[in-house]
Amino acid sequence: MPKQNATDTRPDRGKRIALSAAHGHSLVGTYMPLITRLLESGHRVLCLAPQISEGETLSLTHAGADVRQLNLVADRWTLMPERQVVQRTTSILSEWQADTVLARGSGVMPAVSLAAKKAGAARIIAVQEQLPPEADEENGSEGDPEDSLIRAFDAATDVLCYNYDHAAQLEISGLLPEDLTPVVLPGLGVDLDQLQVAPLPPIGDELCFLMIAELALSRGVLDFCKAAEIVKEHAPQTKFQLAGPASRSHDALSLADVEPYGETVSYVGDGADTPSLIAQCHVFVYPSHGEASPGPALQALAMGRAIVTTDAPGCRELVDERVNGVLCAPGDPASLAASMQRSVKWPDLIPAMARASHQKAERRYDRRLVLAALFDLLGLQRAAITEA
Repeated sequence: MPKQNATDTRPDRGKRIALSAAHGHSLVGTYMPLITRLLESGHRVLCLAPQISEGETLSLTHAGADVRQLNLVADRWTLMPERQVVQRTTSILSEWQADTVLARGSGVMPAVSLAAKKAGAARIIAVQEQLPPEADEENGSEGDPEDSLIRAFDAATDVLCYNYDHAAQLEISGLLPEDLTPVVLPGLGVDLDQLQVAPLPPIGDELCFLMIAELALSRGVLDFCKAAEIVKEHAPQTKFQLAGPASRSHDALSLADVEPYGETVSYVGDGADTPSLIAQCHVFVYPSHGEASPGPALQALAMGRAIVTTDAPGCRELVDERVNGVLCAPGDPASLAASMQRSVKWPDLIPAMARASHQKAERRYDRRLVLAALFDLLGLQRAAITEA
């Protein structure tokens, strides 16, 4: 049962729900299905982020949401910077009269959760995306980041994780109050009406392995390139394609980092046409070193593709070993190559794995089911979700 911060006597329709993220592109790219469904269900939505562009603001306001930019940088000579940041955020939530707050975003979640409690929000969902916590000096966070998390979780009525590994780590971390157990949902799932099963290309000697991810070291981009060279030595007709946008992470890669592997791996763009690219491949490869929710791999799962991914948080849940794909060791190109070579040696297994992938997407990742569970977590009626 969720903790209660305040008594909420408002009717279910017309709730005022605030959503936070680290960047505006997360609000638009990740949260938009939820924002749209909340607005369609008669609720008000406030979107909060410290970094949000004019175009992102226009997209959100056009959908019908309110938008505010967070200022998480304390004044230079402030003695208690965190208190100042929380107070600023409290003012926004209080003025907007938020009933429910979903606080997500590295460097954002603690301040928003604490502010939501001070503002009297009846329900506060803290989204923990990664462990261990890291200090965020750029956003003005000072002191022990674990202490900030402890106070944020104490303020929350619920904690949401996007995979079971992160939930388990959080439970044994000592950061949670004794009466709070993490809820696990796979992000916002995938739209199975939009991402329908794509027929496999003819299976012959020219198998196509595709990877789509942000160009970052931790996404396993160079692992894929190195593994492709290993596989190519034994199966010269095999094709390897890489797509993905530039990354904002600290370990971002450039196209120059990928160019040395150009004879083996074809870079086919930023991945904006993800469904088209997936439809042309036989096996989808996602060698991430671990993350909250691997979006491109979920799309490949929904479209019916065998998956090769890592035995790492956020990734291992995608694969039932040798049923819909194969797991490999994270950060190990040789292990990745061996997993990919299974499809080269036994290509007749690919169609069965592809079918199993889509069935797994239907069971666990169907957006309608995920949104229904999220509405439950938000304390909202779910009829409009399940009937959609």
